[in-house]
Amino acid sequence: MKLDLRFSDHPLEDLWCEAVVIFVFQKTPLLEDPLSRINEKMAGLLGKIEKNGFWTGRLGEIILLASQNTIMADKILLIGLGKDPKDDDQVLVDWVKEVGHTLDKLKISDFVIHITPGIGSMERYAYCLELVACHLVETFLQKHHHETDFLLKIVFSIGKEPELNPLIGRLRGHLTKSLDTLTIVDRRTQDVGNV
Repeated sequence: MKLDLRFSDHPLEDLWCEAVVIFVFQKTPLLEDPLSRINEKMAGLLGKIEKNGFWTGRLGEIILLASQNTIMADKILLIGLGKDPKDDDQVLVDWVKEVGHTLDKLKISDFVIHITPGIGSMERYAYCLELVACHLVETFLQKHHHETDFLLKIVFSIGKEPELNPLIGRLRGHLTKSLDTLTIVDRRTQDVGNV
């Protein structure tokens, strides 16, 4: 299995991929940036589902939307995480694994991940990015480990500006031994690292 992992500060709606996956904490309005731009492009759909109580961000809520060519991705997947599990990373890990299995069943291997604000400090945000990246990759590895032509492409849309060099180093160390090819790119600086 090959992995192309990127970090980008480009707007979610401008990233080419099969799906945009957005982890949303409860009480994080869907009308805040960067989701406000997607809402605008989708004629206010996100605001309507939130206003009508169809979406609250409760733990376990999942909504799959077709983008109808309003953004570059084909699908939008909203995942409710409930309140920020600051002391219980297992909640985030469990949902990341569930999302990985869901994406794999949908045959989606090229996607963007965005974690909405509310995660806390920059260190916590970077830690959550690392947790999500590692567990998503491990979920796909379970099925595709021996498929040398399988490419998993994950772009992390980073709304905050965490220090990525230590994170990228830890990810390389953790993921290199399991993959045929690993590419990690910080699209803010175009730092490319291949293994």
